[in-house]
Amino acid sequence: MIQSDLDRYNEWWLYGKVRQELAPSYKRLPFSSAWNLLNTRQIAILTGLRRIGKTTILYQLISKLLESHDEKNVMYYSFEEKGDKTRDVLEAYEKQVLRRPIQDAGRLFIFLDEVQYSSDWVYTVKRYYDLYPNIKFYLSGSSSLLLGEEALDKLAGRFFFLDVYPLTFKEFMQIKGVDVKEPSSALEPYFSDYLTKAGFPEIVNWQNEKLVKDYVRSTVIDRVISRDLLWLYGRTDRMLLERILLSLISNPGSIVNLYNLSKDFGTSRITVSRYLSQLESTLVLRSLSNYRPSSRSSSRKLKKYYPATTSLIYSLSPGHSKVEQGRVLETYVVNSLRAKNYYRKGNKEIDALVEKGKLLAVEVKEKVDESDARRLYTLSKQVGAEERLIVSWSQRGKVNGVQVIPAYALEWILGIDSA
Repeated sequence: MIQSDLDRYNEWWLYGKVRQELAPSYKRLPFSSAWNLLNTRQIAILTGLRRIGKTTILYQLISKLLESHDEKNVMYYSFEEKGDKTRDVLEAYEKQVLRRPIQDAGRLFIFLDEVQYSSDWVYTVKRYYDLYPNIKFYLSGSSSLLLGEEALDKLAGRFFFLDVYPLTFKEFMQIKGVDVKEPSSALEPYFSDYLTKAGFPEIVNWQNEKLVKDYVRSTVIDRVISRDLLWLYGRTDRMLLERILLSLISNPGSIVNLYNLSKDFGTSRITVSRYLSQLESTLVLRSLSNYRPSSRSSSRKLKKYYPATTSLIYSLSPGHSKVEQGRVLETYVVNSLRAKNYYRKGNKEIDALVEKGKLLAVEVKEKVDESDARRLYTLSKQVGAEERLIVSWSQRGKVNGVQVIPAYALEWILGIDSA
């Protein structure tokens, strides 16, 4: 059975190339980062949310490799469907495809996709890495647990880690074929469209709102609940997990009090805490911790949670008019900046604090007035932030000495990319 799957996954062994549908011409920035790791000895490990293009990057790497390497020396296998043993796959490849010992087969490139579904991947990959320097491994997975304690311990010094982030607005425009030299208000309609599809290359040009929502809901949210968490953690209360996840996606930026949340869902704080950690490990959620200026550290209490992309918010809404646009905007900014902290004391709050050489204080406002700028300036001084920024829907300029930029221009002005 593994042999037939190998033949199915590796059609270039027969046809000499990868189909364009699998390896499209547009390449995300992480492709270059992954290609630059080709001549290193270490294992390249790509992780990221479901459906954001990790598998496409692998196929694009394979397509480029085939320009200069023998087809049989490039192997791809996905473990998502059946969770085969990695050892069985590699042994079948050696005996039935290479038909010679691995050490005598020349330079080999082995791509193992969604490898977290294979129970023996850590041990097997380590063994093959140590025994066969002629193998270059590329691994991918949709869970941060791909580099859990066991992997970090056994593979120490043997891997490079590459985050593949959801599709950015810049990349969205590139796929659309729109050349943006200088961001202007002409981008606003595109930006609104992007927010509903954010993160997922496959649906960039889809026009049917219902299909977009169904795609995001079924391939990300439902899959995380029904497949990923069950496989990674075993028996769980699926209904409770789903209720917690949908609650956090529908209320992005909410500060989570474990006691209150456990009361709302009729369960213990320990269970809620565990399920929050599990959901975050699938990369469908991002948490921000409250910043403590005195120690320049973070408090573990009262975390804020955001969905990994704004399209997750829209996927649960009956219509655009029902979505709270300020929360959507805040989710986009927090994710784009890859923020890890916010600041709150009493009823005063800074939406995000980001280390960019200097500490940057960021506030998100649909419309900005002078009082917003004064408040941010005062609070930023309290936390020791040296720079401050307000992101709005469309305003641009300076208000009381605080820079204000429109959200559609954020990635260009701050030089944000997906690599």
